[in-house]
Amino acid sequence: MYSLRSTVTAVVTAALVAGVVLSCAAPSASPSASPSTSPTIPAMRSAIVSHYPSVDGSTTTGPLARLLACDLLGVPCVWSAPASANIERTYVPDPNAAIPSQTASTITGIKFSTTHNAYVNLIEGKIDVLLEARLPSPDELAEASTKGVTIETHAFALDAFVFLVNTQNPTENMPLGTLRDIYAGKITTWTAANIDVGDAAAQIHAYQREPNSGSQELMKQMVMGTTPMVDAPQMVVQTMAGPYNTIGGNPVTGAGGDKLGLGFSVYYYAAVMFSNPQVKMIGVDGVKPTSATISSRAYPLAAEVYVVTRKDAAAGSPALKYRDWLLSPDGQRVVKQSGYVPVS
Repeated sequence: MYSLRSTVTAVVTAALVAGVVLSCAAPSASPSASPSTSPTIPAMRSAIVSHYPSVDGSTTTGPLARLLACDLLGVPCVWSAPASANIERTYVPDPNAAIPSQTASTITGIKFSTTHNAYVNLIEGKIDVLLEARLPSPDELAEASTKGVTIETHAFALDAFVFLVNTQNPTENMPLGTLRDIYAGKITTWTAANIDVGDAAAQIHAYQREPNSGSQELMKQMVMGTTPMVDAPQMVVQTMAGPYNTIGGNPVTGAGGDKLGLGFSVYYYAAVMFSNPQVKMIGVDGVKPTSATISSRAYPLAAEVYVVTRKDAAAGSPALKYRDWLLSPDGQRVVKQSGYVPVS
């Protein structure tokens, strides 16, 4: 990924914190929508491609970063796997199109290092710009402060924080206060949460993510607030796919799944990037997370997605050109096509 700038420059030379989400259906396969006719857009695009910034970010924004690169380079892209596959999918250059191998490798080489690691990379000056599913955590802000770095964020899309249960769990909705009490350790059984799972003593297996992961920090920011989460290291699952595999088990048979499990994720990942048919999203405060309820913010846990840069980035730098284009109508066109709901 870090060789993107030099590779893109070669291709071109040779040939010349503060918006969600997506539709439930898979986005269109190829960035074929017409670019904006604004006279400034071609110049912006050309400047970005000739000096492409290094980009990093959250797992969930990785497909978007690839689609942005595809659009800027004029390469048709498709999803790498069906929506039903129990694997993470992303955009890849269309294998049926005549695409120079170096250009295709440039795009497929874009691999994000996860939310926290990406913030660290930006703070340490290893990366120019981030696409992040959350604002920086207190730990990340503290690290930036010790290095004299100020982080700037701009919302460019909307996503949402969602809760997950096994499909054999009758839960379809839970009040936000109940979810907070569960993760504070105040409610420990499904009966106490007013959910009948057939066993009055059945415990809630409330899974968490690792500290400073994107999902864990969103949980703290959006759900817990000033209420501390219960310390339960035995309930921590690693990676974005962890809650789905732990709660759902085998995607075909459900074997090994946890019918008493409760977990959390973000909507884009659950609706577009990853699928386990043994896992379902539930509503919060009587509102299901859907494209419409998130866009209207009727769903109470809608969340912005951010493009992140350093304040000391020079005017006209590749990072700021990329940011400004992403926030422009042309960039927002690609954001919408990726499955996110743009901010403009």
